[in-house]
Amino acid sequence: MMIDGQLYPMHSAISQHWKIHYFTAEMADHPQHRAEDAAFLEDMPRVLGPRAMAALQQIRDALGLDYAGIDFSLNARGEILLFEANATMVVNPAEADERWDYRRAPLQRVRDRIREMLVRRAA
Repeated sequence: MMIDGQLYPMHSAISQHWKIHYFTAEMADHPQHRAEDAAFLEDMPRVLGPRAMAALQQIRDALGLDYAGIDFSLNARGEILLFEANATMVVNPAEADERWDYRRAPLQRVRDRIREMLVRRAA
């Protein structure tokens, strides 16, 4: 997510299918996928690497939006494969199941940044 000029991780969806959304990804039944998602949420720059982070920053700068999301993957060379970037991305809360406990704090951080930005803009 891009919020007020900063990049924040929201999720890493893993699936064997080419068309992926977090709610249809193969996350619930694969603890190793959730571990990869947790690592991404904890330290996005380390997981993605400097090349991918620079590309995401270029996308952020080119869009110049206060709020937007970027859907992407990494290719074999660690380059960003952009699927979409737009200002209509939704930040859904994690489901109540304990498997998603690792997602609660990172998602709340994103929601808090959104709220802070809106309060600043409203002032």
